[in-house]
Amino acid sequence: MTILLVNDDGFEAEGIRVLEKVLSSYGHEIWVSAPMRQMSGMSHAMTISREMEIRRESENHYCMDGTPVDCVLYAKRYEEGLFPHDPDLVISGINNGYNLATDITYSGTCGAAREAVLCSWKAIAISSERYDYKKCATFIAERLPLLYDTLDLESFMNINFPPSFNGEMRLTIPGDIRYSDKVHLLRRSGSSLIVKISDVVREDLHVDGFLNDTEACNEGFASVSSVSILNKSGLAGFEKLKGLLS
Repeated sequence: MTILLVNDDGFEAEGIRVLEKVLSSYGHEIWVSAPMRQMSGMSHAMTISREMEIRRESENHYCMDGTPVDCVLYAKRYEEGLFPHDPDLVISGINNGYNLATDITYSGTCGAAREAVLCSWKAIAISSERYDYKKCATFIAERLPLLYDTLDLESFMNINFPPSFNGEMRLTIPGDIRYSDKVHLLRRSGSSLIVKISDVVREDLHVDGFLNDTEACNEGFASVSSVSILNKSGLAGFEKLKGLLS
């Protein structure tokens, strides 16, 4: 299988390096397209209003002065072709830290996986919360043929490993985390305010009848979710609008 690796932690990050080594040892052809630097929290941001550098590091290995989404989008759309053909699969990660619940929206790791599916490539996002990268990569490599067969072009697979992983996976839905972060004033500079987010306050919400990704990881399981790339209509808002506009 030909696998394109991307991430949001940067080209030199340990997670993507370990994943490449392990997947290569299982006979896969590995390509890499990753940001030049740490790009966490970039969600689905892309570079469209400035020039962007693509630097060739070695054969089929590139780093980009852009976002995780750029690393997929530019690889797909570059007119001369970065790679000899389309990959069979895109894997984003292994990310340093969880990408669970509402954080999926903010995540550059998940943004890259979402863009891969938008480019008609099957995709998996992998994240680890202090669980050994090599063990994560080996666990995935051993099960990759089975996981691959479940992928489609309307969603990406989101996998998270907890720090005390018990060796089992659970099918989950993305959870619901709500934040009440505080923005603090650090100093004033003329007419500008210099501020920083701190004092992160979060609330984990539960949906009855479903195991969500946060709950599974808290119980020691690796969570596996199918995350839609489609902007589906909100049912409650749709019904209200229907009453107003029909």
